[in-house]
Amino acid sequence: MIKISLSRFAIFCVLILLLSSCINKKKFDPNTYVRPLEIVKLSENNYQYISYLKLKQSSFYPCNGYVYISDGEAIVFDTPVDDVNSELLIDFIQKELKAEIKGVIINHGHNDAAGGLKAFAKANIPSYASSKTAEILLAEDSITITHPFDSKQEIKVGSTVVENAYFGPAHTQDNIVSYIQGENILYGGCMIRPLYGAIGNTKDADVQRWPETVQKIKETYPEVKVVIPGHGGKGDVSLLDYTISLFMASDTDG
Repeated sequence: MIKISLSRFAIFCVLILLLSSCINKKKFDPNTYVRPLEIVKLSENNYQYISYLKLKQSSFYPCNGYVYISDGEAIVFDTPVDDVNSELLIDFIQKELKAEIKGVIINHGHNDAAGGLKAFAKANIPSYASSKTAEILLAEDSITITHPFDSKQEIKVGSTVVENAYFGPAHTQDNIVSYIQGENILYGGCMIRPLYGAIGNTKDADVQRWPETVQKIKETYPEVKVVIPGHGGKGDVSLLDYTISLFMASDTDG
């Protein structure tokens, strides 16, 4: 009986070894898994995309980007978090939307805004960002912004003008906003918090000046209708108001 049990046990072990050798372990390795790029059609000329930043806890954090099209020309606001997803986005715009990409605008120097910029550079697509962001990306990632600016910049996209402007520090020292004239759409990036959202990452932030900076934006663009934050759902001017109140309350609590 003992011999039979041992024999059966040995056979069982061999079967387990054979089965385990047939399993592709890489398929179940969280380090090799990449969340797909999601693209949401807002209208014929407006597309919001979401890519996912891998966090240390093996979770994924959704990050917004935006594509605007006018007369067959497209402008991209922020890159996906990596070059693989940037290549997918570029391919989608050129082949599916049949639009020429006039440039990519980088809101600030973090990975959720510029992580896939090398793919745009490889495709010879012009890049736009503040001089502060240009300095950060060159120093940290050896990436050159082709069209840096100090305080304000205008880009012609089809029959529309996109205005980039630096109003001061908030989420980062270099963050900007982009305003689509005529459409009254503001791409705020991570400086603007989603409605009822938390304060978020303040590692490189100026929490004290944050509400002041957003107040300047609100006063400069009083006719804004749509506001797109760096994370969470889009909204209207209430996102600016919420961001201002959030950091004013944070400053008071401190």
